[in-house]
Order: sequence, then C-alpha cells, then structure tokens
Amino acid sequence: MKNAQKTVEIGRELAQNAIDRIPDDAWPVLDLAFQILLVVAAVWLFLSLIAWWRRRAYNLTVASTARRNRKAQPEFLKVDEKARREAIARGHEHAERLDDRDREEELAALRAGKEPVTLAKRIASLASLILSVFTLFTTVSGVFMQVTKVGNEATEWTVGDRLQYVIENHPIATTVAVVIILIHVFQYFYDRKWQKD
Repeated sequence: MKNAQKTVEIGRELAQNAIDRIPDDAWPVLDLAFQILLVVAAVWLFLSLIAWWRRRAYNLTVASTARRNRKAQPEFLKVDEKARREAIARGHEHAERLDDRDREEELAALRAGKEPVTLAKRIASLASLILSVFTLFTTVSGVFMQVTKVGNEATEWTVGDRLQYVIENHPIATTVAVVIILIHVFQYFYDRKWQKD
C-alpha cells in the first residue's frame, strides 16, 4: 500500500514539475486547445449517439459485431408462382382501370373546355388575324418606302438588311404581330388535330 502511495506522490510531483515548466505565454494557447478538444469530443459523442439511435431504429448491426449464419438464404430465391401470377393479374387490372379513368377525365375535360364557337368569336379571331397581318404589312411597307427615300443607299440594301432595319426600328410592333400570327397558326392546327379524332 505504501508503494502505491509513493508511486502516486511521485507521479503528482512529476506532473507538477511538468506544469511548472510551461511558460506563461503558452497557457492561452493550451486553454484554447483544451476548449477545442472539448467541442470536438462533444460533437463526436453526439454523432455517435445519433448513429447508435439510427442503427437501433432500423434494426442494423455494426459489421464487426455481426455473426456469420451459413444457413441463411435470401427470400427471393423461393418464388411463390401462384401469388406472383395473382399479383401480376391485379396489376394489369389496376392499370386498365387507371387508363379508363384517364380517358374519361380527358374526354370530360375536352367536353367542358370545348364550348361551342359562336359566330362572334370566329369574327373576332379573324379580325385579330387580319389586323396582325395588316400591321406587319404596313410596318414592312413603311420601312421599304422609307428606304427608298434614303436614295442610293437603299439600292444597296438587301431584303435581309431591310428586315433587320424593321426589327431594329420597330421591335415592339414586329414582336406583337409575329406573336399573334404564331398564336393563330397554332390554334388553327390544334383545332384541326382535335377535329380529326
């Protein structure tokens, strides 16, 4: 017992001597290192606890603690053919029901969204198309007339240069006219597609 006490006292004296030899300038660095060590240890402990909870929640085992079971066989090696055929049949029936329901919904949406086109709507659509084409035509012809006033330079301009001049000097009018024309062309072909069916 006395030997153990002497060993402890010698250990304390050696530790105290080691601490006394540390310069005073090093203590702030040691304090900071100790605080960092505590933070890292707390984070490690927290992450270890989370990993343990997660393994427990999903009933997982650590690879080093797993035991070998030579008789274990995966369940997918034994196939219940009858249950498989029944499941496939149920899947086909369900897919057919879904397809029928989708077709009915599409037809109902078409019927609901396809109200009869009145004469006023057709006239308004035609007038909008005519005015768009007229706006585009007057803009282009106005530019061509303006170009002829320029004189000798106009004869050197190509059609591409003239169109570029129209687009640069009248971008809003050109954009609006082109968009309206494209919308009408799209609507024309879209309506024709549905009428074929």
